[in-house]
Amino acid sequence: MRTESGNGRERAKAAFCSLFKKWDMLLIAVVLVAAVLSVLFALREDGGEVRVYRDGELRYTFSLAEDGEYVILDGRMTIAVRDGAVSVVASDCEEQLCVHSAPCSAEGSMIVCLPNHVVIEIGEREVDAIT
Repeated sequence: MRTESGNGRERAKAAFCSLFKKWDMLLIAVVLVAAVLSVLFALREDGGEVRVYRDGELRYTFSLAEDGEYVILDGRMTIAVRDGAVSVVASDCEEQLCVHSAPCSAEGSMIVCLPNHVVIEIGEREVDAIT
């Protein structure tokens, strides 16, 4: 029996080798790696962005992937992006509720400053065919 299964394996190996050459296998491996990498890059989490609206109109967009402080509304507010989260550092409003709110990092979360008519929203970065 041992020789029959050995012969069967050898025949299968010979059939496989006659069907696929060495370069064919390399090409298939490269295509599979490229497909896996493209899926991984498409599903990564650093695609978020901060959108700042004033009176319902989009005024500013910032990437969550880049840390920085941004002065908006002619110096009336300062927004900080750190470690993938956004927060209001300073505002000229009286109660400072926006300044005391927790940093936002989840898609769909918001910080609202009613006196300045500002909504800061976290959203997914819009990707076009070029990026």
